Amino acid sequence: MSTQTMLFDQAMHAIRQAKRILVMADMAPDGDSIGSSSAMLNWLLREDKQVTAYCGEPIPYTLKYLDNIHHFTNDARVFDEPHDLVMTFDAGSASRAGLAPHQHRLPADHTLIVFDHHAVNDRFGHFNLVFTDACSTTEVLYHFFTHHRVVIDERMATSLLSGILFDTSSFSNSATTVKGVEAAGALLAAGARQTDILRHLIQNKSVSALRLWGLALSRLTVSPTFHLAYTYFLQEDLKRIPQSDEAIEGVSNFLNAVCEGVDTILVLKELPDNRVRGSIRSVSRDVSKLAKLFGGGGHKKAAGFTVKGKLKIENHQAHIVSTL
Repeated sequence: MSTQTMLFDQAMHAIRQAKRILVMADMAPDGDSIGSSSAMLNWLLREDKQVTAYCGEPIPYTLKYLDNIHHFTNDARVFDEPHDLVMTFDAGSASRAGLAPHQHRLPADHTLIVFDHHAVNDRFGHFNLVFTDACSTTEVLYHFFTHHRVVIDERMATSLLSGILFDTSSFSNSATTVKGVEAAGALLAAGARQTDILRHLIQNKSVSALRLWGLALSRLTVSPTFHLAYTYFLQEDLKRIPQSDEAIEGVSNFLNAVCEGVDTILVLKELPDNRVRGSIRSVSRDVSKLAKLFGGGGHKKAAGFTVKGKLKIENHQAHIVSTL
């Protein structure tokens, strides 16, 4: 029996035995995190399981097309309920899942299942379904469902395909795999609403978003020595452009796909609480190692981090300065 088969069987047994289940998306909700967690949510609801869905941060409006998305809450009081099974999706650590500050409030004998595909995952669960050869966490979940011959309906298929298309940038980045493409084809055959996915995840750039992208392009700086290009967003940019926080999602993927002559893209964004978030993309480098140095993580070719500080601009170049 392979490790994957054993873990799939153990996880399914735990799910079948559970009386009260908590499904948790990553604290940085995106197409894969919400796609995988909502796919599981939709299946559990279909199975008449008692399930609660939690995400510590607001879910982006671009993902509101997913079925039963209204079931998600960011009310931490859910951790006071007697959940005997907790499942996290697309989170590399208990902190990234938003679980670390609250786990002590759960029953001492609860079971924790981790679904993920990040190489830097901490394996913090009792059962860690972490398969780094998958293009997305939704692909891991797709194989979990098909292994157990679970019928994937239209709602589940739409959630799963959303994650695959999000993490592969519609099969245009290095995360794309043969198995991921095959899974996508099967999900389309299962009824995934491709039109909804394309309209909300890809064809979703408002005039405000395009203006923000224009700022990013005007500030683009190239370092030939390091084969790196970077750009930045200041808090003042985000305050004057509506829904800017969500509008900048995808900038790093876009630049990584179109910037000729550079290997790595870095996008810096000031956060309102004296922190700076960095999003890194690369063609050939393992940027997850760099992100981990700053307390972050991710994939080899796509990673991110958040550090304390603010951006200081000198001669059109951005520097992170400490606010301590």
